[in-house]
Parts: sequence; C-alpha cells; structure tokens
Amino acid sequence: MMKTIFMYIQAIRVIFFVSVSIVISSCNTDIGRKSMVVKKYPNLKIGFSTQNFQKAMPVNVESLTEIIGYASKEGYQFIEIRDDLAKLSSSDCRILADVSKRNKIDVIYEIHKNLLDSDYFVVFEKGLANTLLFPGPGILRTLLSKSEFDADSLKKGWTKEELVQLTKLADSCSMIAKRKNVQFIVENLNEAFFGNDSTYYGLNDFFKNTSTTGLQLDISNPFRKSSREKADPEKVKEYLVSLGNRWVTTHLKTNKEGDPQPILTENPLSIEDVVELMGKQNVLYVTIELAPVESKQQCYDNHIKSISFLKDKGILN
Repeated sequence: MMKTIFMYIQAIRVIFFVSVSIVISSCNTDIGRKSMVVKKYPNLKIGFSTQNFQKAMPVNVESLTEIIGYASKEGYQFIEIRDDLAKLSSSDCRILADVSKRNKIDVIYEIHKNLLDSDYFVVFEKGLANTLLFPGPGILRTLLSKSEFDADSLKKGWTKEELVQLTKLADSCSMIAKRKNVQFIVENLNEAFFGNDSTYYGLNDFFKNTSTTGLQLDISNPFRKSSREKADPEKVKEYLVSLGNRWVTTHLKTNKEGDPQPILTENPLSIEDVVELMGKQNVLYVTIELAPVESKQQCYDNHIKSISFLKDKGILN
C-alpha cells in the first residue's frame, strides 16, 4: 500500500515539473523579445519574406528555424516562407509549424510559379497542402505573371485570350483554396499595372475580371527597370483605394533608379503613403522584402537598417 502511495506521489511530482517546464519554455519566447508596432495603425502586422535570405541560406528546416527565432526576438509578428516550387516536405512543414507556434510567429506561404506556366498547378497543389500545416492567417501567394513575359521581351501586357485563361484559372484556384479556409493571392511583377484598351491588358484588367483572388502588392515592381510599362504612382494610389478587401498584403520593397535595393529607401510610391492606405483599408500584413545578398550577417544588418528607416519615417514605434 505504502509503495503504491509513494509511486502515486512521484507521478504527481513528474507531472508537476513537466508542466512547469512547459510554462517556462513558453514564457522564454517572450524574454528579450522586442516590440514592433505601427504607430498610427497598431492593428497592422509587421513581417518579412525569407527571400531576403535567399542567397545566403538554403530553404530548409535548419535555416528557417533560425530565421523564425530571429523574427520572434526582433518583434515581428509573421514571416512569409518563400518556397519557390513547394519543395518543403509535409514533415518539414510540421516541424517548422511547431517552431512558429512556440515563437508566436504566423506564417504566410509563398510559391514562385506564375499561373500561365505549364507546371503551375502541380506547384499550387503542393503549396496549398503545405499552407494548411502552418499557423497564421491561412494565405497562399503566387506570382501573377512571369513565363509569358520572359518569352517575349516586347510584351507589355496580356492578350485577350491570355487574360481569359488567367482569370478563370486564378478564381478557380481561389475557390479551391477557399474550400480549405485558405486565401489565395497573387503578386504583381513585370506586367503593365494598367491595360491599354484592347492593345494589351494589365493588372487592373485582371482584377476587373476576377472576383475572389486577392492582391499582394509589391510597391516597387511597377517602377522597376524590368517593368514593361512604368506606372504613375498617383494613379496606382487611386486604384488601390478602389480595390477594397481584394488588397490583402503588401511587399515593402524599394528601388533606386529602377533597381531593387537591399535596404528600405525612398520609392516612387512612397512607403508612408502605402502604409497610410493600408491602415485606412485594414490591409493587415506589411511585409519587408529586400534584394537578397550573399552574406548572412549582412542580411540581418539590412533588416536592422530597414527597421531604422521605418522608425525615422515615424511609421514604427
């Protein structure tokens, strides 16, 4: 009888100490964690894309675990995991999901295959499956255009036939994702932001002819050297107001003389104006995207400089 009581007490002690260890481990993620808040719109969330480290670190569990830990310590609320062809395995994603939860970091999942590419749907299906494994808002992002423009250096926008194919496929993928409680969004790249009547069709025509696909706005791409038709920043701002809840996330990426920069700087469409529009329209996810460099330490330094830029602008606390 005494032996049974002793074993019972020992079991209770083990359970107690394990429980305390779990609580302490959970609390430790907040020790030394910095705070990062948008001053005027504190409901907005600040994150960054792992593509910022693309030249310095491989896309694997070890590297992404380090990046997630860094994001948590610095006070970011989310990251975008860019996995171009959805090569991370489901087991990789489960491990990273656990790391994200313990570090209180949400995840947006990014594939880098445009809709009109012949291999697109295979990557989409794998990307959607991986998205479901991560904590966070349940957002899957892909490129709106690429291969069709890579094949034609003079191409400014889509033909009517391409636009029809593109819009049907996008909304189809959006509905597939929605049935799994995932929001499907596309990022603007080199296509013309605005179409030119029936000569060619642009980003605005895409959203005019879709109903459920969301936008990840890249604030640099409409003004880069690679853009097929440079946009007017004021017209872009006017258009963003009209998008309503179709505008879901934003890449804060800046360019100088048409070239993307490794740190945030001035941009034809200013960061201050974009964040103001996001706050007014409740576009919650502000993502820092930087031109990647080969030195890992320089990647981290570039994030620090970019945060300082946002603080100097009065955007962050």
